[in-house]
Amino acid sequence: MNSANADCPFNITDEFYTSSQLSKGFYLLSILNLVIDSCLPVISVGGSTLLILAIFKFPHLREVPSNLLLTSQAVCDLLIGLFAQPLIAVRLASRLFGFADCLLQQNFLNALGMYVTHFLLYSSCLNLCLITVDRYVCITHPLGYQSLVTVKTALKAIIACWSLSVAFAAVPVFLTHKADTLSLVITSRAVACIPPLLLVFTTFFCYFKMTRIARRHWMLIRALVSDTNNPTKQDVKSTRTTLIMVGVVFLCYVPTTSAVLGLYITKNLALLEVVLPFLSTLTFLNSSINPLVYYVRCRRIRRYVWKVIKRK
Repeated sequence: MNSANADCPFNITDEFYTSSQLSKGFYLLSILNLVIDSCLPVISVGGSTLLILAIFKFPHLREVPSNLLLTSQAVCDLLIGLFAQPLIAVRLASRLFGFADCLLQQNFLNALGMYVTHFLLYSSCLNLCLITVDRYVCITHPLGYQSLVTVKTALKAIIACWSLSVAFAAVPVFLTHKADTLSLVITSRAVACIPPLLLVFTTFFCYFKMTRIARRHWMLIRALVSDTNNPTKQDVKSTRTTLIMVGVVFLCYVPTTSAVLGLYITKNLALLEVVLPFLSTLTFLNSSINPLVYYVRCRRIRRYVWKVIKRK
């Protein structure tokens, strides 16, 4: 047995969940978290499915590049609701009710679950990066937006996003299961923080630049050309909608990333594994909130989704 397995925090975690160390308050909190984990997939799957059906049933919606990016994000949210969120609930239930050995100690299933979780996490982060960059180009370069962001360009970006997620998700899984030292295990887990950090920095940069550049560009454009070339109210509203989505992501990812990095720095992996179910719930919570943001903020999406529902 290598040193990584000897110091594996899963054993300590399983003992914690099934021993007297588990206080009544923590147990009730874990049960509440399990209930939430069981309900979130319904919202993620239902909301995302309606959005995808609306965009695919009405061809003119697919002619808008930003709608294709929203569809890609909705597909990611749908997959998270089908696989990642139920997996989180099953793992927590297995620890709470004492059958962890059946589900957590199977190397293949554990590796597959880790890969799927990382893959969907990376896809969500990269898709939100694409949506943010799309709004950035729309607001800061309104005259050239239609030539820069086309359906073909959006499809290429989406393919690149999913391809990078497929490839990059294998890195932490491979390092974790091939690790011979605890430091390599820590490194593999730290890799998982890269896409959320990339999303944080990308969105911060884009919205910081937009607030400085957009006002100046709008004033110059209004003075030089007709109003038809200006950013429309719909463009501005879409940007605010994206800002709300990014704000939700910040609330979900920043506390989780900070906690993970802090516990890695202190090498307190046992505590990390204990609180990991709560951090996982918070991380993927945005996939249940995203469809609600679409429907509340976008009247056009609501109208076409309602048409889909009535046809059903």
